[in-house]
Amino acid sequence: MEKDNPNMLKMFNNDEVREFLGINPPRNEQLILEMIRNRNETEWTVALKDNDEFIGDVMIPEVAEGYLCEIDSRFIREHWGCGFAYEAVSAVIEHSKTILNLKRLFATIYNKNVKSKNLIKNLGFTLVALLPESNLLGRVTDVAYYSCIV
Repeated sequence: MEKDNPNMLKMFNNDEVREFLGINPPRNEQLILEMIRNRNETEWTVALKDNDEFIGDVMIPEVAEGYLCEIDSRFIREHWGCGFAYEAVSAVIEHSKTILNLKRLFATIYNKNVKSKNLIKNLGFTLVALLPESNLLGRVTDVAYYSCIV
């Protein structure tokens, strides 16, 4: 929703958040609005229950052969470590299993993103491989590849 624009700008312009995003995440209001307008049914906003304030999002960028999909999330920096990512990603995993009938999920994570790696491990994902100098959203970095049967 367009009301989320200010908080999305805040998230995408935070250096700590940007460190773990792809090479060109949106930085201005017009690009954020375009991204919001192009959301599809496998991209969800995460908002605080009491005031509906945007704090992050969870997405399944694409589904392969109705079987396999990647799960991804990003949150405003001050909401890291508060349990919101666990709750939101858990809900998307359950949705993937019961509504989308997917069989396997995977996550590709910057190897130095310890918080995301811990989150995904706590959600039942297993480390499959460490991929040195891999292309992750336009950046060359070491990637941890996790997988989970749902």
